[in-house]
Amino acid sequence: MSDNNIRIKIFPALNGDSILLELSNNLFLIDGGYINTFNEYLFDELKGKSEEGKRISHLIVTHIDSDHISGIIRLLEKNTNSEIINIENIWHNSYRHIKDLSDNLSLKDFDGKTDLTALSGKSYLKEVIEGRHEISAEQGSALSALILKGKYKWNSEFADKAVSIDNLDTITVDDKTRIRILSPNNQKLSKLKRLWNKELYKKGYDVSEDDSNYDDAFEFLMAQEKEKKVLVKKDISVGDIDIDELSNLEILEDTSVTNGSSISFVIETDNKKLLFLADAHPSVILESLKMHYSGEEFPIEFDIIKLSHHGSITNTSKELLEVIDSKNYVISSDGSKFGHPDIETIARIINRKSAFTRNLHFNYLPKFIHEINDENLKEKYLFEIYVAKEKSPIEIEL
Repeated sequence: MSDNNIRIKIFPALNGDSILLELSNNLFLIDGGYINTFNEYLFDELKGKSEEGKRISHLIVTHIDSDHISGIIRLLEKNTNSEIINIENIWHNSYRHIKDLSDNLSLKDFDGKTDLTALSGKSYLKEVIEGRHEISAEQGSALSALILKGKYKWNSEFADKAVSIDNLDTITVDDKTRIRILSPNNQKLSKLKRLWNKELYKKGYDVSEDDSNYDDAFEFLMAQEKEKKVLVKKDISVGDIDIDELSNLEILEDTSVTNGSSISFVIETDNKKLLFLADAHPSVILESLKMHYSGEEFPIEFDIIKLSHHGSITNTSKELLEVIDSKNYVISSDGSKFGHPDIETIARIINRKSAFTRNLHFNYLPKFIHEINDENLKEKYLFEIYVAKEKSPIEIEL
């Protein structure tokens, strides 16, 4: 790899996310998947990079969800005194970063009886045993506690406030690289705080603002948010797939509060633009892109787009796709939860005029591979499909 090249690895994280971006000596680790992801991929990868003299410039935990966060917790548990790799900055929004936001919810009449230590002592780590059955790890620390224990720089570039486009919209990494924040905004983070307080109330917990266990308890409860899958039933078979019909279905935007709190961003370096959408809501992304870029720049051609929420149709709107495009789309999911990615998302991506071929990268074989991997379709809509070898990451060099 030359000094000017960009290398991206999207690890097999089952239905989760874990991405390592390498820009010369700068490494960006975006989420950590499950405990399995750390054990099988991240440990050796990061240890090797450290031995090459590299360090993680930014460890970005996009949001509180077990399929994004469990591997990061295991990394920090084992990274005492930078035993694995040096980590310069951590981005992670916990309760301490949103507690001052208004949530329009009065707590004065809440009559909590149970101390928060009952929650803060619980684990929300996840691993997957043979057969891909998701289970809770018996032991594990809270991410916030590990960040504090390791004395890492935590949201320091945001003056110790939340990573939010309303707090700071652009971070300069070095003279070649900057990060444009797209999501979340303070409105989405206020909804997260409101959800947290409502869950405390329903479960009868004490809501004292002075409780030192707030961060740990916050992470445990928010990791339990149940997402509702939008079901779209379509009878499709090889040869009669209707891309127009699939791409034009009217589907409501994702309503998950934790997904809406996702940290998403553009990394710009050496005249390249890399778009990482986490599990963010498309309306917020669209609004932020219009703030960062002028109308003359639309549609923006990114060198890579990591699709939001594992290719869910509720997170990839037609309006967003009117202003973004790429030769490389990345979809990270094995389909074991909610069947992501959705074929409707792929239809929306390819059903646009293009002067170039769009490459669709999957780290697992999608359930609709036989319907979409058709030579006539690929010729008509100008796309190619690349699936990583079993148990291997997607690797893209730009």
